[in-house]
Amino acid sequence: MRRILLHICWPLILCMVPGCDLWEGGLAEPILARINDEEITIEEFNREFKDLVTDPKREGSQLELRELREAYLDQMIERKILAKEAKRLGIQISAEEVSQAILEIKKDYPGEGFGETLNLKGMNLEEWKVRLEEKLLAEKMVRSGHQYQGRIEEKEAREFYEAHRSLFQLPCRVRVRQIVVADGNEAIQIQKRLKKGESFEKLAKEKSLGLEKTQGGDLGYFSQGEKPVEFDHVFSMEVGAISDVIKSPYGYHLFKLEEKTEPREVSFEEAKKSIFQKLEREKEEEEYQRWFKNLKEKAKIKVNKKWLKS
Repeated sequence: MRRILLHICWPLILCMVPGCDLWEGGLAEPILARINDEEITIEEFNREFKDLVTDPKREGSQLELRELREAYLDQMIERKILAKEAKRLGIQISAEEVSQAILEIKKDYPGEGFGETLNLKGMNLEEWKVRLEEKLLAEKMVRSGHQYQGRIEEKEAREFYEAHRSLFQLPCRVRVRQIVVADGNEAIQIQKRLKKGESFEKLAKEKSLGLEKTQGGDLGYFSQGEKPVEFDHVFSMEVGAISDVIKSPYGYHLFKLEEKTEPREVSFEEAKKSIFQKLEREKEEEEYQRWFKNLKEKAKIKVNKKWLKS
């Protein structure tokens, strides 16, 4: 599904949006692209692109890098088209929205890390805020309309269910507690205490080295294959049983099986709501792509093809 994330760099969309036959035009440096009356300079592109490709000498052919550059430029063009349409429709970004976005982004940069990152990018805060506001405006344009107005019929949802039955098979799941220690003899002593009736949860809090010790060793629910192979033993245990001491690369484990659900198929009635939501999202995406294709076809776009492929 279409998604615009609030981050310093615009996330990569590897699939090109409609209209990617527009890699042409007689632009000269330092202009990389012109979209109507707006421009993307080579400097602006390089600043954003280096966020994506932090190591320009990384493994990969020149062709792959060129395709990546074209895909990223196409996304920048999409952003500017969306932002311009938003302005035409009177859609605005408030100061509060910008401030909230900045606060969210700064969470990833403790201390002075945010300012240092901007300096490395070769821009000041005001320049960065202008770019952020454009991104927020494009995102708001996407959210503002062009939603699917139709109705998903139950027949369509049931047809999806029948064609994708494998998606609705639930494997066996277990909820397990563990105590893990570094020494085998210590694990044996804990096992003796458990056999005498001491609380597994209490001993996990006291003795276990695992991060889940604060929850009494509760590992939550998992299916076979989601944990290291040493954990597979619990699938053959009875609910309430405590395992023998099991050695793994992480230490010596004792497991207690708290709950176990048998494999089953999710019925159509159970899955119906999520199927409707999935089909609606797909229809919404199709609606957006049709709308944006039309919008882009109306835009006057020129790209410095020679520089892009250099």
